[in-house]
Amino acid sequence: MRTINITCRLTAVLAILLLCQACKDDFLEKKPIDKLSNEVFWNSKGDATLALAGCYSSLRTPAFAIDVSSFSSLQLEGLSDNAYCNSTGDNYTLISRGVLNSSTGGIQQRVWIDAYKGIAQTNWFLGNIDRVPNLSTAEKNLMLGEAYFLRAFFYNELTMLYGDVPLITESLGFGEEVFKTPKSKKADIVNKILSDLDFAATALPNTAYTNGHPVRGSALALKARICLYNEHWQEAANAAKTIIDEGQFSLASSYDGIFWGKQDNNPEIIFSIRALSPNAVHNMDLLYGSRFSMVPIHSLVDAYEMRDGSAPKAPTVPSFYDPNNRMRNDFYQNRDPRLKLTLFTPGDPWAYNTTIGFNNVDKGRAESPSVNNLGIRKYINLTVNDGNSGLSGSDQDLVKLRYADVLLMYAEAMTELGHGVTTDALALKALNDVRARPGVNMPPKKTLTREIVRNERRVELALEGLRYYDIKRWRLAKGLINGMRDPGNVLRVFEDKHYLWPIPQAEVDKMGADFQNPDYR
Repeated sequence: MRTINITCRLTAVLAILLLCQACKDDFLEKKPIDKLSNEVFWNSKGDATLALAGCYSSLRTPAFAIDVSSFSSLQLEGLSDNAYCNSTGDNYTLISRGVLNSSTGGIQQRVWIDAYKGIAQTNWFLGNIDRVPNLSTAEKNLMLGEAYFLRAFFYNELTMLYGDVPLITESLGFGEEVFKTPKSKKADIVNKILSDLDFAATALPNTAYTNGHPVRGSALALKARICLYNEHWQEAANAAKTIIDEGQFSLASSYDGIFWGKQDNNPEIIFSIRALSPNAVHNMDLLYGSRFSMVPIHSLVDAYEMRDGSAPKAPTVPSFYDPNNRMRNDFYQNRDPRLKLTLFTPGDPWAYNTTIGFNNVDKGRAESPSVNNLGIRKYINLTVNDGNSGLSGSDQDLVKLRYADVLLMYAEAMTELGHGVTTDALALKALNDVRARPGVNMPPKKTLTREIVRNERRVELALEGLRYYDIKRWRLAKGLINGMRDPGNVLRVFEDKHYLWPIPQAEVDKMGADFQNPDYR
């Protein structure tokens, strides 16, 4: 009998989670979770654990991180001045050219869909956790903290891209066919998720991050990011400083080791989207290391200082790359070491062409070589030497929050509190600690200004999916992006309305024209 009961519960939760994953591709018109399955569930802590695991599954979706066919989260960099998209997948190239409207589809629609699926799953969990018998207060609060963290993560992504969106914090009931929820102001959503993160920070363990589940530092780091993104400078500084003072995290001794190799127990990682072979894998090595679905651009190279901390010098050859000197180009030498740890430049050791290295003259085994002599090295497994091997999947975790970001968030918040400059000794130390990491060892800055902090964020966090949000929240995106020409002489377009994305048309059709963001009506 006991075996039958366990089987029933597992069958129920699988049915529920499958229903969550199989929701229609429009959030406001989807059938809720099956009532019968829900009634036979929630009988034990094990049931709650399974349901919480379902909440994490929404992170491994095309919009946020890991998917077997795409890797969309990082490709937001291709909409910034760090990189360009070399593939039509998910319509990034259309968006970069200004073709952004309610029917653009691809990533413009996927973030909405995948975020609200994740929110629906966490709301279902939060709405039923009280039904579990014999669950201690500590156990319950720990699970609540994780769910609140995940929901805040999803809502932050939604508000950064769409602005005002529906704020749904309860599990929608059974029997209804259509749910209609009006939009809430972005400020109200931010206040709600910050309150949830305050609870999470008290409920989650104050330990290092080790197993894919958020800890106290994860909640505080996400709070610092959301506060920074919404110009709550003092709150951002306070959250970041708490992490610094509590000492659970530190800078890793190896910069590239944060992103590939053995990432477990890395002292710098505060939260990541976990991958595990063979079921939870992605194709990053294939898409970026071989097919060049996204390619860095030279304006990113220009952001890296010379090794002595001075501004980069002009190349000593007529162009960025001299085909007669494949193994070396003076422009890429004697630079901030993070340049070579983040990008492939001409002549770099490259598994797809072990004889000559990375270059645009001899394709080696790459399927679609870079057209501007640069490639993404961060996150790429350097031992993979066959583009097709990416089809079996990579299991590198995707880092979403790390300690260097916390230090730079503190430096930025203090600089903004000082209206563009700060004499705060801890803020200066925070930035210089990032620069002094073993293997980087860039000379310290003597003063801290807005421009210094912003450039440090750019080079330290390059190609991690944050630059697009940064230049938009700084209101620099239009000036930096509009009129840019990508390789192939393709013109970029960024208008004022593009600081927000349009609500997907399927939602507007159900909710009415006023549901759409004003500039897209």
